[in-house]
Amino acid sequence: MRDLNPRPLAPEANEKVFSIIFHFLLVFIFSLYYKDLSYSGLYSCLPKISIKLATIWPLFGHPKKPIPSYVSRRLAMAINYLCKNCKNTFSLKHKKCPNCGILVPKKDKVYIIRVMVNGRRVRKVVPNSLELAKQIEAKIKSELVAGDYYDRRKRIPTLDEVWKQYLVWLKENKKGWREDLSRYINYLKDRFGNRPLDKITGFDIEKLMLELKRGKNARGRPYTPQTIKHIVALLRRIINKAIKWGLYNGENPVSQITLPRPNNEMVEYLEPEQIKRLWEVCENYPDRQAGDLVLFALVTGLRRGELFKLKWEDVDLKNGWLYLRNPKGGKDEILPLNQTALNILKKHPKVGNSPYVFPGKDGGMRRSFKTPWKRIKELVGLPENFRFHGLRHVYASLLASSGQIDPYMLQKLLTHKDFKTTQRYSHLLEQSFKESARIMDNIIARIKGDNVVRVGFRK
Repeated sequence: MRDLNPRPLAPEANEKVFSIIFHFLLVFIFSLYYKDLSYSGLYSCLPKISIKLATIWPLFGHPKKPIPSYVSRRLAMAINYLCKNCKNTFSLKHKKCPNCGILVPKKDKVYIIRVMVNGRRVRKVVPNSLELAKQIEAKIKSELVAGDYYDRRKRIPTLDEVWKQYLVWLKENKKGWREDLSRYINYLKDRFGNRPLDKITGFDIEKLMLELKRGKNARGRPYTPQTIKHIVALLRRIINKAIKWGLYNGENPVSQITLPRPNNEMVEYLEPEQIKRLWEVCENYPDRQAGDLVLFALVTGLRRGELFKLKWEDVDLKNGWLYLRNPKGGKDEILPLNQTALNILKKHPKVGNSPYVFPGKDGGMRRSFKTPWKRIKELVGLPENFRFHGLRHVYASLLASSGQIDPYMLQKLLTHKDFKTTQRYSHLLEQSFKESARIMDNIIARIKGDNVVRVGFRK
């Protein structure tokens, strides 16, 4: 005979049927109290109501049965044990794993945190400490609620990966990118290149600075504070760009470091006898390009890079003007040429069809001046540590100590963006200040002359 008794539903089907009936009952109950609320509005409240089911589920005859999936997926947070043997998770109330029967160890327990807020789930494993697990659970939930949470397990780029992108940006936005490229390759790549940004610590940077301070460069000389500052500052800029571009959400470890404070107010000076000797050597130096370059630097105060890039089209020999294209300050400048500088250029030989005033090999832009400068210093008898840039200091010092130029004009001639840079010559400008005060003497003397209209005052 045919069995007329219906087959029992599967447990999952029972849960689904119960879910549908219970939700419609809730809608009916709510409609009695909130008659003006639409059906869609009522149904939108059900997810919040479902969370409460977790607390009353045992009242429906299932005290030992796990909470149904349609309820558990809406739970806000929970901490459970994680079995090391079978990777099963179970309640903190259990003394052994329900799956494999392994007892919960007294030490080295492993906890698993599950947090869900607004549909976003986070899962974390915390070893040993239940208190730490509770703190992490609360922190994750607060960050999720505030919208500030990010997955710290997200892959963090290495310094090399960020550098490749930074170098592309650097070539387009910084003239001195080659110096930064050299610093990265020589000092940062081997030490930090393969490390994720979050693995570079303040201690690592302090250790690098200490090693540089105690070490010597390729020339056998100690690293200057300025060199160390440039290296660490480059690391800071790379990480800052990674943060700005959204590649990294952590903190910049360089912000915890105090950078060296180099004393850049060194002013190199030559005595009149040394200047005279330098002039004689350069005028008779076999390489006219090198000799004239030194003399022109002495009477104009131009930087080495500005001299290397100088083209004949940038020189107005007729009217005595010099056009600086893309100088260190970034803005093009127009400077007056003194008669001595004009005479040097008028006698200076051109090299073939080269557009450069002081060209390098094959008429291209000069890249270095080390060898000629070293030879000229030896012939003149200048100190070994006297730099080519020292000619710029000599130019500025001679003007400042003449008493015929004010600080503002000196700043313009030196193309300093910041007046603080010009202030290194302030001790030499004292004579200029005194001469400025004597201007009033001349004004008063003219006033006392015969051609002055006298004004009477009533008593």
